[in-house]
Amino acid sequence: MSADNTPILLLIDIQHGLVEGPAEWGGRSNPNLVPNVQHLLETWRSRSWPILHVIHDDKDDPTNIINAAYPETYKPHACARPEGDEPVFVKHVGSPFVASGINKVIDGLLEGKKDRKIVVFGMDAAQCISNTTRHGADLGYNIVVVGDACSGYGMQDWKTGKNISAEETHDAAMSMLQTYAKVTTTDKVLKDLGFE
Repeated sequence: MSADNTPILLLIDIQHGLVEGPAEWGGRSNPNLVPNVQHLLETWRSRSWPILHVIHDDKDDPTNIINAAYPETYKPHACARPEGDEPVFVKHVGSPFVASGINKVIDGLLEGKKDRKIVVFGMDAAQCISNTTRHGADLGYNIVVVGDACSGYGMQDWKTGKNISAEETHDAAMSMLQTYAKVTTTDKVLKDLGFE
């Protein structure tokens, strides 16, 4: 694979407070999140392929555990700590393509080659992963979402108020994203890139 066509890895909000959410949030989907994130990062690092980290700073809610005022929960989770010169971008809304500066870096890496894959995963499947994927697709980027390297929490049904489980929410989010991106698994994305 030529250096100018290697896939870009885009980690979204893999922060301690989201991965290890408080009990009142209920269970988190996808128990394989951490090993899958680690496997993808190890693969990219072993090839010196580009890795971009995004973290969320909720400035609108000073009590949110992913506000920078709470460094222990705001920081990247241990499974996704940046290494070396891997850049970190801070966003304040769902999509990192709004006012974080990441667009310029991605466009520089793409060098006009919009078919180059941007491999997206992280937290929360139904929120910032969804926003990132849809916004990236609208910008013309070739987005691939690694569904089993994403995770999230449950939600309430908008009509009945009934609780929807984290796994059901996750699966629905991944299903909806198929309109905007290729949604795949860790094993499949690595196989597609030539790893067995």
